[in-house]
Amino acid sequence: MESSPKPLIMNSAGVLVEDTRSPKEIIWEKYTTLPFIFLSFIFLLGYSVLILDDEVFTRGLDKIILLGLTVIWLTFIIDYFVRLTLSTNKRLYFKRNVIDLISMAIPFIRPFLLLMYLSRLRFFRGRQGSSVRARLVAYAASFALMYIYVLSLAVYAAERDAVGATITNYGDSVWWAIETITTVGYGDMIPVTVMGRIYASLLMLGGVVIVGATTATVISYLSEKVQTVHKKSQEHASHQNDGHKHDDNHPQS
Repeated sequence: MESSPKPLIMNSAGVLVEDTRSPKEIIWEKYTTLPFIFLSFIFLLGYSVLILDDEVFTRGLDKIILLGLTVIWLTFIIDYFVRLTLSTNKRLYFKRNVIDLISMAIPFIRPFLLLMYLSRLRFFRGRQGSSVRARLVAYAASFALMYIYVLSLAVYAAERDAVGATITNYGDSVWWAIETITTVGYGDMIPVTVMGRIYASLLMLGGVVIVGATTATVISYLSEKVQTVHKKSQEHASHQNDGHKHDDNHPQS
């Protein structure tokens, strides 16, 4: 007896693919997606306050925030392994959740999973054109803004107390991140620490990817519009030719 085909969902690239999740995994994600989106926002907010506050991490409010971030981080780790247990195809699960796996070792990557959680919402899995456009716009804009924001925080934390640092406040860090990710690179500010330079490398690589992806999206959009106009023009010309032929076949008396 043949098994029934699996339902189709729209992936982040806007392509219909088989939903490889198990029924239990689908139910789990149905009830946990919105709570985890909320926790991701809280994690991003707490991470921001922790970095922007100049207190030592073991004193006062920072100590409470650090404890809260640790609890949220552990909650996401539990979620990862619960979904792994519920999954019927472990190998495919690992491939599908690489960012989740990396974020367990590098917590500051966790805010990027906001984009992953958005893809679980029904609206972002839709087949309609509005869903595809919303997903592409949301992913492109959100990723670029999140990338700049999170890495500028990380660079600021690494650089602010370093000897000979030129990035000594968060405003400078954001400005430096924007000029770096856009490949402008004025050279007015440079990271001097090892971690700062690692983050700078990530920004430069991310800038190449973002600029390339944006260019490809714009070219694809313009190409689609040109093809649509050309097709409508051909259809209009075809209708006019059919009308002339009809008039020729029925001359006036």
